Amino acid sequence: MANQTVVENLTRTRARAMQDRVETTQSEHTAKRRWRIPELAVGLVLMLGGALGAILLSRSGDSIVIVVGAAHDLQRGDKITPKDLVAVETSQSLSGSFITEAQASALIGQTALVDLQASTPLTVSMFSDQQQLLPNEALTSAAIQQGNYPIDLAVGDQVRIVTVSDIALSQNALPELFDQVVTIWSLNKSENNDSALVTFRSSLDLSMAIAKAGEVHIVRVADFQQQSPAAGSQD
Repeated sequence: MANQTVVENLTRTRARAMQDRVETTQSEHTAKRRWRIPELAVGLVLMLGGALGAILLSRSGDSIVIVVGAAHDLQRGDKITPKDLVAVETSQSLSGSFITEAQASALIGQTALVDLQASTPLTVSMFSDQQQLLPNEALTSAAIQQGNYPIDLAVGDQVRIVTVSDIALSQNALPELFDQVVTIWSLNKSENNDSALVTFRSSLDLSMAIAKAGEVHIVRVADFQQQSPAAGSQD
């Protein structure tokens, strides 16, 4: 009796399948149009579901902790303010190198050394903390034309200075390269990017030379010996 029931079920199934094939042949183009979108939707659902399942599975064996991240995209040279920071989740196994909530206040006022995307967990190596000026140092600003400084110049960069004397103050129009390494303290580019107002942290002597110059160029020299701004000497 059970075998007869199975045979009857298979017969009905085969008959329905034959009828479906006939109907499909008669409306082939219409059927294709009607089924492509649902099939694509099902595929996307399965793919997204699999990805979500993989994420949940990977997290199931690792606790989630809160660390400090970028609230929005940050550019190299940006000074950090409270609105630049946000709490982000990460796995406990990876959190050791990231800045914790308790350490977040130490980032305020520091300078980003690299470009950062929103929600990126932050590490100490991504930032620089500029020290206060020494008694023999000064901050000197100069308006520098586009082309007279590296296009990727940013706050915190260490560079050398080339000055060209103001012909109204000196008959010597030859450029002069100073061996002293100086630090870019601040950088503000004009709206049309044809110039930049740059503030240098340097020795008092070099600050005077920058102030007297008719034109200032910023140069990057490879493999120069690092030295503090006050320790360098003027050529």
